[in-house]
Amino acid sequence: MTALMEKIRQEHKSIAEEVSQLFRETHEFLSATTADREELAKKQAQYLRQFHQNLEQTTHEFLTETKKERFAQAQAQAKFLHEFYQELEQTTHEFLAETAKNRTEQAKAQRQYLHQFRQDLFASIFGTHI
Repeated sequence: MTALMEKIRQEHKSIAEEVSQLFRETHEFLSATTADREELAKKQAQYLRQFHQNLEQTTHEFLTETKKERFAQAQAQAKFLHEFYQELEQTTHEFLAETAKNRTEQAKAQRQYLHQFRQDLFASIFGTHI
């Protein structure tokens, strides 16, 4: 029975050594995996920081350029509208002046016509001119 106990102890010791060895290997594997993943995470974080900085820079440059272009467009449009307004104002002034002149001439002609009509009417009725 001592031999059996010794054999059981040996098996127990062998199993304990195997478990201990398995534990060490598992611990080493997990440590290596953790280190690899931490390194990968650091690289990804660095890449993402750089990407973010590049994106911010590109966005800033784009917005600055767009702002300049839109400001230039707004200035050009304001200049165009100012010139259009001045031209419209001038055209309106000329139109109104020409219309007033035409109406004055029409009024004079109509006055003259009515004066002549009146004289003709009196001449036909009374036989004399006024």
